Amino acid sequence: MLNSDQSKFLNLRTLRFLRQNPKVTRILVKDAGLDMSRVETIIEPIMDAPKRCEISSFYLQAVTTGRTAFLTTNLPDICDIFVTDVSAVWVIGRDSACAITVADQSISRLHAAIGHRHGGGFYITDVGSTNGTRVNGRRLKPQIAHAIADGDLLEFSNLRVEFFVSGLLQLVNPNQDTFVGSA
Repeated sequence: MLNSDQSKFLNLRTLRFLRQNPKVTRILVKDAGLDMSRVETIIEPIMDAPKRCEISSFYLQAVTTGRTAFLTTNLPDICDIFVTDVSAVWVIGRDSACAITVADQSISRLHAAIGHRHGGGFYITDVGSTNGTRVNGRRLKPQIAHAIADGDLLEFSNLRVEFFVSGLLQLVNPNQDTFVGSA
């Protein structure tokens, strides 16, 4: 995790987040080259995501370090920040095996997937849901990836979710695949 020298440079809010998410912490510290100010630069937008919501109370925030990516959201619990594992694709739906589980009967068991491609950014795919997925009001055709960007409004059936992107975007190497796995 973090040693005492690394910890002393972080504000309490950032430190609390890092202690609650040890798997992500190892990856963030490694990807930021042990530079704690860069780690804090990644964490602060995660903590402030609820304040960015203008249309809905729900958000999905994609975070990239240039080498890895993960999602944060308040979909499972509006009062908490849920952090996914590092991956290149995250499935959203009612099924407990999904990366992000949403307890809403209008959401299909496997509803949609959000993915990340270096150089290509983030995308969403409706995986054949019953009630559909929309981006900025436009219904997606099933099984076709659609690029998404910071500020887009995603709709899973009737559930409206604001999408944000943060992280060390300037480090993205378009020739490098998203790293999947543990640090």
